[in-house]
Amino acid sequence: MKERKTQYKDLLSKVQVNIPYAYLKDRYLDLFIEHGANPEIGIDADVLDTTPLLDFRRIAEILKKHNRKITLHGPFMDLVPGAIDRMLLEATRERLGRFFEIIPVFEPESVVCHTGYDRRRYREHWDQWLARSLETWKPHVETAERLGFKLLLENVYEETPEVHRALFEAINSENFGFCLDVGHHNVFSSVDLKTWLEALGEKICEVHLHDNDGKEDTHLAIGKGKVDFVGLFNYLKQNTIKPTITLEPHQEETLWQSLASLHLLWPLDN
Repeated sequence: MKERKTQYKDLLSKVQVNIPYAYLKDRYLDLFIEHGANPEIGIDADVLDTTPLLDFRRIAEILKKHNRKITLHGPFMDLVPGAIDRMLLEATRERLGRFFEIIPVFEPESVVCHTGYDRRRYREHWDQWLARSLETWKPHVETAERLGFKLLLENVYEETPEVHRALFEAINSENFGFCLDVGHHNVFSSVDLKTWLEALGEKICEVHLHDNDGKEDTHLAIGKGKVDFVGLFNYLKQNTIKPTITLEPHQEETLWQSLASLHLLWPLDN
């Protein structure tokens, strides 16, 4: 294990590793500093409700002191930025508003959020959903422009790239972009990866990497499932797209397995 950690240390310093805030604070902060890893910190509702601002500042200052690149992942559970029910819409906007209040503390390079769109629920209310979603995101895009980070919307249950494309066309900003999650695509999308890449390629600012068998979102190590990582990296290279690369392991061992595979797929000079 120690040899592997040394072998992939350079690569680890060039990617982000997803980590829930509570895990980072209570268990893994020293390991991130020791191994030179950069965190994509997941901020959920419980953390927002129970964490004093001083605690966020303390963690942020430690990471900045050690020159760690920080990205953030916002709360998403139960949130619907384009909700038809106005009470749920207001609750979603309040939760996202609280999250965006703490962003300046971390000074992240990017912030990832979810659209909350599910065709099975909202296809008959598309125009209304889109209008309300745009109203939700516009002030946060303005915040991103003012503070200098990128606000990225990730794919989850979206079956095609049309939802994201509609949002990006309506809010045209260099600070508003796409986070491609290839594991989610492999499970939930109804079209192939190339379709997503061609539709949103110029907006791809970050890529979430994990694997699965196409049936469940299991967050396996890269190469342990059926995701087309070769096709992904070939497309990125051919089109000179250089997104932030974020690994999403659910166990520490999965991280090192993913780094071993990524080492072969993504040369350090890319």
